[in-house]
Amino acid sequence: MDRTDLQRLTKEELIDLVLRIQRPEKTSRTSSKPPSSDRKARRDRAKPGGAKAGHKGHSRAMSEDAD
Repeated sequence: MDRTDLQRLTKEELIDLVLRIQRPEKTSRTSSKPPSSDRKARRDRAKPGGAKAGHKGHSRAMSEDAD
């Protein structure tokens, strides 16, 4: 929506638009959304899992007489 579109709006439409923009984001605490749909704050800052670069792997040695 650009400036000319905004100028064409009626006063009531402009008020509705401003109120819609100012509404807080819906979360499970402010609406009937389930908690699983909330954005997890820590997920953005989390480090990726798995082995780190340069880490030497290790495993068990194979037995010569396996059962």
